[in-house]
Amino acid sequence: MNKIFLTLILSCTLRGDLFTDTAKPLDLNRSNTRVLLNSNTKTTLVESLQYVEIDTVEGAMIVIVSEFEPMTKVRFIYGDSTKTPWIKCIGVNEPYTNRWHIGISKLLLSNTKSVEFEIITNKESDIEIQGVGLFLKIPEKSNNIDAPTQTRRSTMVTKPLVVSRSEWGARPPQSGYSNMPYYNKLTLHHSAGFSAENLEEGIAQMQAIQIFHQDVRGWSDIGYHFVIDKAGNIYQGRPETVMGAHTSGANTGNIGTCVLGCYHPPASDDYFCYDELSNVSNESIIKLFAWVSDTYNVQPNVLKGHRDYYDFAYTSCPGDNLWSLLPEIRVEIESYKNFGPTPDQYQLYQNFPNPFNNITEIRFDVIKQEKFEIAIYDILGRKIKSIANQNYSPGKDYRVFWDGKNNLNKVVSSGVYLCSIRSKNFKKAIRMVFLK
Repeated sequence: MNKIFLTLILSCTLRGDLFTDTAKPLDLNRSNTRVLLNSNTKTTLVESLQYVEIDTVEGAMIVIVSEFEPMTKVRFIYGDSTKTPWIKCIGVNEPYTNRWHIGISKLLLSNTKSVEFEIITNKESDIEIQGVGLFLKIPEKSNNIDAPTQTRRSTMVTKPLVVSRSEWGARPPQSGYSNMPYYNKLTLHHSAGFSAENLEEGIAQMQAIQIFHQDVRGWSDIGYHFVIDKAGNIYQGRPETVMGAHTSGANTGNIGTCVLGCYHPPASDDYFCYDELSNVSNESIIKLFAWVSDTYNVQPNVLKGHRDYYDFAYTSCPGDNLWSLLPEIRVEIESYKNFGPTPDQYQLYQNFPNPFNNITEIRFDVIKQEKFEIAIYDILGRKIKSIANQNYSPGKDYRVFWDGKNNLNKVVSSGVYLCSIRSKNFKKAIRMVFLK
């Protein structure tokens, strides 16, 4: 049967590192991309540009947009231009989309220079190639497999509600875990897809990500310790007491959390990657990391994005729209540990006791970090005492006290006084009665 060779125009404006945060993105060799047609099928051949090997190649993957899963094979080209045999790939559908994450792992190849995919579909089927990448070695085990797990500390921070593995229908691990010997890193990821607006969608995405990580990527289990959807639901990935498989070369001591969605614009005209962090997801990140930080004695200031461990060319994860928020998130985690949840609004509460004749307590809430002055005024509006004039982080139930003395440390006369709290964004006063 005669074969017709056609040039395939690929839609590949999507950055390679957006299609997953588990593979090193590769550029495509458009001159070697072609389509072969026969009476029933269409075979698309896609080859990467040559790459400089930075580690042992464990495998490769491709992301394809197609109504049905295409039959896909892969082969690797060595430095001497010899090729491996074609190897059949495994695929998983990203729920609620036509995107297929297809690949193979556990090959342990050396001295390769490029990778080629063969995609066989029905002759009438349209496909779009959104990216190809290499699977590099990401150890899931520490050098000391029998390392004891660091003892958890008792904590004053309440653990947020977490959807358990049984509740989202997790598979068992395929080859066991390696205990986390210590904790000294916190990492935030995005899934670059696999988006979920509610619990039902989140469960479907968790199951798909686990299948991808186990069957396609070749890991023992889902790589993340926790996953958060757009509704703020938190899911348990693998236990946080064991090593994850989310950050190549830095998994030991590293608790990894992934936010579902794609947070790195612009992606392409055909794939939405403009997600913004929802308020409820932000709250869940803060609550979760505050509990992790307090429980495992990891300071919030070590929190990094996935990209911070590599050259940016390797991955953009967790995307600009998340990564840019990390400085603020670190501050909010520390505040949550110390002062509890961030309030929804500024508040100055009535002092207690009132009236008072010895000392009274004044409580207030702060919703953003800024400088506040808390001062006492007499009924004529004259300032008689500055109690505080300093920066406060977001937090509930701050407390200051007044003992009925002025700035000269002398007891004032009985009567009505005003306590004023003032910042750039908030001001309020309450009336207090002092009795000698």
